[in-house]
Amino acid sequence: MSQLGERLRAARESQGISLSQAAAETRILQRYLVALEDGDYQNLPGDVYVRGFIRNYAAFLGLSADELIDLYRYERGRTDPIRIVPATSNPRVRGCIAPSLVGVFFVVLALVGVTYLVLSATNRIGENAQLATIPTATIPPVPSPLPTAFPESTPTPIIIPATATVAVAGGAIEPSPTPTQEPEAPIVLEVRIDPGDNPGSWLEIKTDGESVFRRVLAPGRSVRFTARRSVSVRAGNAAVVTVVINDQERRLGTRPGEVVTFEWPP
Repeated sequence: MSQLGERLRAARESQGISLSQAAAETRILQRYLVALEDGDYQNLPGDVYVRGFIRNYAAFLGLSADELIDLYRYERGRTDPIRIVPATSNPRVRGCIAPSLVGVFFVVLALVGVTYLVLSATNRIGENAQLATIPTATIPPVPSPLPTAFPESTPTPIIIPATATVAVAGGAIEPSPTPTQEPEAPIVLEVRIDPGDNPGSWLEIKTDGESVFRRVLAPGRSVRFTARRSVSVRAGNAAVVTVVINDQERRLGTRPGEVVTFEWPP
């Protein structure tokens, strides 16, 4: 029995307090109170917790907490040593100590590239040195051709008139007649708009299948075109339009606003 435990038990029993009542009032587990009164410090938690239990228990029993704590230190002799608990998991190895396979691959690739560049530069320097030691061959000039003693004669072409008859062995060849050229513009077209108070007419004129005029022609105005094969005239107000083909006049319409298409040859 320890002196601390005897004093605690004697104070509790003198006041008629049970262990269960003391545990409920101090909020200390009953088994810890039993260990304090028995001096069984092995079944108590750490030194800090034990001193807290003694202060609360001493205040509850009306005893001096500092005196009881000094007595506890004397009986205990020393506080619980600090225990170092080993880590449950292995420490993580840093990437700089154990690099990943991807990092090793890129390092090897970089070394190979640097080696290739160094070897390429060395070979290029060696080739330049060899080229510098090779003497430059002198190419002899090509002699110019000697002038000929007699210049070659250029044959003079013989011009035969178109109307002349060429005589050959066995008879004479008559010249073929020159083909007759057709006129450049066999069709002459003129389109006229009647003068006076009329809105004119919208016209679309085509010569040889191509559109050459497409807009409104004012009153009293006229246009003239030539063609080789055909002409076409489309009038939006045919009543005021007159078409002249090779000096032959033709009225396109009789009603105002009438749309008429005229083609030549018909």
